[in-house]
Amino acid sequence: MSTVEKQYLERVISEPHKQWLAMLDAIGDYIFITDEEGKVIRTNKALATAFGKHPREVVGTYFHDLFNVDLPVAESAKDLRPLAAIERTIGDETYLISSFPLHGGDKPRTVHVMKNITEMERVREQLFHSSKLASLGLLVSGVAHEINNPLTGIISYTEMLRKRTKDEETEADLGKILESAHRCKRIVENLLAFSRQRTPAKTLESVNDIIVRTVELRSFSLSAHSIEVVKDLGEVPSVFVDAQQIRQVILNIIINAEQAVAGSRSGDGKITVSTRCDRQAGKVIVTVSDNGPGIPRDIMSRIFDPFFTTKPVGMGTGLGLSISYGIVEEHGWDIRVESTEGTGATFIIGIPLDQGGGTAVSVPGPAAKLAEG
Repeated sequence: MSTVEKQYLERVISEPHKQWLAMLDAIGDYIFITDEEGKVIRTNKALATAFGKHPREVVGTYFHDLFNVDLPVAESAKDLRPLAAIERTIGDETYLISSFPLHGGDKPRTVHVMKNITEMERVREQLFHSSKLASLGLLVSGVAHEINNPLTGIISYTEMLRKRTKDEETEADLGKILESAHRCKRIVENLLAFSRQRTPAKTLESVNDIIVRTVELRSFSLSAHSIEVVKDLGEVPSVFVDAQQIRQVILNIIINAEQAVAGSRSGDGKITVSTRCDRQAGKVIVTVSDNGPGIPRDIMSRIFDPFFTTKPVGMGTGLGLSISYGIVEEHGWDIRVESTEGTGATFIIGIPLDQGGGTAVSVPGPAAKLAEG
């Protein structure tokens, strides 16, 4: 065979091999092969890049040493069926790991594909919450209306009796009944607000101005608990929103932060409310952070559940964040929470710039000046 023929044959063999390797390296999922002991014997570039290494530096490393988890491996070179796909949480991210026996050799080998499904899990969780809120809303609405009618009668007749009686002790007892009835009525009103499905009445509003006015509503209570409020309001455009509903969302989150901080700190509590414009994502980002105790990891997925609360009896109904979540869903916004136990919690709301058939425009308002005070 001549030299030219050898070069041609080598090119015919090597070109498809190079293309195959290039294709594997172009895939963002982690694709790698392990032996029967779990040692990486080949990998694509994505896995190596995750550790800031070249693929050659990853080969020879045990997978358990990389991620601190074990993977299923083929026990025999004759294994034919794919191994069970598993989900693993590694750090703050979730991966779906599929494993397949590799045929064609005398030693067992296993091909693994690791797909990052963290965002998929977040979307699935949001859909689950939306479905649960919709079903529960129908039930709550009917129950709240049934309770509201006799409750109104209790309040009315109690007030009439207070006016008629001249005995101070009886009047005091009636006052306690009236106070409890009004508390029940506020709970019923919260239930109705939670179940109400009304179309948002959107107008062009300054999110910064809404935040300033909302913080002012809680200024007395925040001061009473010695909680400092920092308003870091950036230059953001006005957007089409229902001002009343967004005020309720922010107020509920601030109240939640206030109660968390007040219950864990004394004298150095702090809540930071900030806004910024993310042009690339096409959103105004509203962030409410606190330096409270944070949210334990095991209840993070439940904080938007109706009636779920970690507060003592009488301190909350567990509806505030659920109502906020429902409003955010109705508007087509997004909301998420980030928290590390012991260092506080951060709620992040994304408000699309283009809503309601109109485009957000920059309208200077007094919020920036007020925020400085």
